Amino acid sequence: MTVRLRSWGWLIVIALTSSICWVPAQAQPFIQVPCQNSAAPRIAMVYVNGVTTTLDEARVNAGKLEREFLAGLPSLPPNLQAFCYVFQLNYNPADRKVRDFAEAAQQRIGLTPAAFWQGLNSLTVFSPLLTDLQEAMTDANQIDEATIQRHATRYRQEILAPACRRVLVVPHSQGNLYSNAAFDLTVAGPPPLPPAGALKIVGVATPDSLVKGNGRYRSSSGDVLINAIRVILPSTLAANTSWGPTLPPLLTPTYSGGHSFIGYLTFDPSRTDILNDIRASLLELAEVNPCP
Repeated sequence: MTVRLRSWGWLIVIALTSSICWVPAQAQPFIQVPCQNSAAPRIAMVYVNGVTTTLDEARVNAGKLEREFLAGLPSLPPNLQAFCYVFQLNYNPADRKVRDFAEAAQQRIGLTPAAFWQGLNSLTVFSPLLTDLQEAMTDANQIDEATIQRHATRYRQEILAPACRRVLVVPHSQGNLYSNAAFDLTVAGPPPLPPAGALKIVGVATPDSLVKGNGRYRSSSGDVLINAIRVILPSTLAANTSWGPTLPPLLTPTYSGGHSFIGYLTFDPSRTDILNDIRASLLELAEVNPCP
């Protein structure tokens, strides 16, 4: 009996793992012909990870963004197909999940640990996670200025000569806070300054109250973490998409409380909404000359 139960356990693990790694044939990347021409204009599309994301997970998320975008590239307007898209990862080092949650809250308003948990406890749906999170909670960390500076420096290097690339940033979760802060440093740094509009943001599952540079965003109505933050911070941007009429089963690896980046780019309408936001932002970027 023990052996049989263990066998079923392994079958479940294999099934769950397969659901993460399987990629449908229609999602095969589209070959970018313009990238074969060194003189073709280029757009850097940068994924910025959120809370509790390891480097390996961030790489998987960045790959998901690249596959989903390139799969729809042939349907884009001709002027957007003329660009070579360079996909990059701007990684935020992740530590304990409690540290990341608290850091996201403190970046917004300097929230104390006690106030953070008091607000979080008001959501019954989130209560099963509280005990696990509170065990490691000691203090909230200040925003990582060094990481923000690193992001901003990279964006300026991409936009300014000799690279002369337009930049589209797609941050997830806490990555939105870092991207907004990096946006300010990028456009207001020492001369030479990037031309207006050469840096755009399309936020995913944002805990912030705005998207810098008149950027776009998508937060799901079923995102448990963002809903919890919205209780504490009512100014948090409202939900404007979902993962369909019902959330996927809790055992689905892409669920993660309705907050995972993979889930956002797997289920409709959030997947289509995000890709449409990217398309609209690229059309705006195409009108900007990064090196006039």
